[in-house]
Amino acid sequence: MNLDIQASGSPLALLADDAKRPENRLLDHPTWKAVFGGSLPKPKLKSLLLAILPAVAGPGRFAFAAKISQIDPEDGKALFMKLHDALKDPAANADDGWKNVLSGLGVSDREVRTALANPSAEAEDLVDVIRTHGLSSSAVEASIIAFMLERHLPRLFGKLAASLEKHYGVGKAALAYLHFEARRGEDMDRWVDHLIEKYVTTAEPYAVFAGRRAGREAVWAWTVLVESIGKP
Repeated sequence: MNLDIQASGSPLALLADDAKRPENRLLDHPTWKAVFGGSLPKPKLKSLLLAILPAVAGPGRFAFAAKISQIDPEDGKALFMKLHDALKDPAANADDGWKNVLSGLGVSDREVRTALANPSAEAEDLVDVIRTHGLSSSAVEASIIAFMLERHLPRLFGKLAASLEKHYGVGKAALAYLHFEARRGEDMDRWVDHLIEKYVTTAEPYAVFAGRRAGREAVWAWTVLVESIGKP
């Protein structure tokens, strides 16, 4: 394999270009736009949230933590402390939080247990993609996955909470976890910016290329999962 490639721009410029591409704009996906606008039928919304559940709770709850194995000890300690603090904070419990969200939408405990115990192939693929790059690839891949996918989730969950309350009749109490996640947005942005500055801006062109490829793979896996319920 020839690793001597010529970069067509700086790492930041290349990432900015990737982020602007329509297929990488998570919140602009037709399914999520239908959710935010309240036009997605309630049965489909239930199917969507049950589909993504194993990737954001249960088996996939700490998928992004895998990059602790690749970043340096100082950043690894910082990430570990974030996870440690989250474990002690009841508001950060993804399992209980998503169960409350789904209960507010009329999903039974049995349906939640079934979704977590039997994740779809699409959900398993997303978690595998993130874990594989975090455990086996470099910090560049993990950082760009965080840039392309993870940093968007707080805003997405915030908009989801607003829509669930406004359009689908879910009470505020059931949405506490989504509001908690939304408040993490600025902290997440700072963390991802730090990862990009430290590991990506100084990387060799081929490492940036491999990282961008990993980012596209993660976004595509998320998109396939979202689209597994069919068109809005």
